[in-house]
Amino acid sequence: MTGRKNAMLTTEDRRWLTGEKRYDGEHAKQQRYQRRRDIRERVSNSLLDFSVLFEHIEEDELEKLFGTPGTDQTEVTDDSALADGICDALAFVLRSTGINAMHDGAATDSNPLAERLLTEALYRAGRKDGYLVQNVDLEVDAMAFSRKSLLADLEAGNDLSPSELRVLLEIEDVDTSAVQEHIRRQLLEE
Repeated sequence: MTGRKNAMLTTEDRRWLTGEKRYDGEHAKQQRYQRRRDIRERVSNSLLDFSVLFEHIEEDELEKLFGTPGTDQTEVTDDSALADGICDALAFVLRSTGINAMHDGAATDSNPLAERLLTEALYRAGRKDGYLVQNVDLEVDAMAFSRKSLLADLEAGNDLSPSELRVLLEIEDVDTSAVQEHIRRQLLEE
C-alpha cells in the first residue's frame, strides 16, 4: 500500500495513516498537525479534480480504467485492489457527508446531504451519457450497531443475521479462508 506512487496521498501520508511512521520528539505535535492539514488539502483538491475528469477525460481513457459499461468490466472485477478502492472511495464520501442520517431513527432531516449528493451524481451521470434520469428512489434500511455487542451476541450463542455475519467477516482478525473452508465442508461435503 505504501509503495504506490504519490496520488491523493503521498507515500509518507500512507505510512503515517497506517501507523508505519510516527512523529516523536520536540516538534511532533506540529508535524502531526501539518501532516493532517496537508492531507485535508490534497483530499479537497483531488475531489475538485473529479469535476475536471468528469467533464473532460476521453472515453477511451475511461474504458482503459473501468472497462466498457454494460459488460463484465474485468478491468475492475479482476483487480480486487481497484474494486476495493472504488468501494472505499464511495464509502468515504458517503460516510463523510452523513450516510448515518439516512438510517431509520436518525435525525429528522428529510433530505440528508449524502442522499442529495448521490441523487445529483446519478442525474449528472445519466445526462453525460444521454439519459434522462427521471427519478431516483433511494432507500437505505440500516440500524446503528456496536461491534462489541455483535461479538457479545456471538459469544452468547445468539443467532446473527447475514448482515451481522458480514460485519464480523470484515474484521481483520477473522481468517476468511478458514470460514470459507468451513462453509465448503458444510455445504458441499454433506
